[in-house]
Amino acid sequence: MKTILALALILTSATLLQAAQEVPPSGTKLGSVTGGVFKDAHLVIDNKCVSCHSAQRIEQALAAGKDMQSIQHRMEQKGVKLTADEQTVLGIFWKDSPLRKKK
Repeated sequence: MKTILALALILTSATLLQAAQEVPPSGTKLGSVTGGVFKDAHLVIDNKCVSCHSAQRIEQALAAGKDMQSIQHRMEQKGVKLTADEQTVLGIFWKDSPLRKKK
């Protein structure tokens, strides 16, 4: 049982690492949020969102053009606690993510 859990953890970590490497390190119009680095958003997602949702599910929602701000707000109503900085980082990422479907 422990071996299966360890293997699942390793595979999940490898998938998240691969996804983080595919995203450009920064973007435009990101303001002064820790230099506007997309990795900051992935850290917040890994720490706050992935405990309930897979990173793949979040990326699929982004790619589908879902309203991530509304989804984030619903998750906050369900109990996720985000600092003001985390909210800002995610807000910028939802808006300017290279994973986001272009209109």
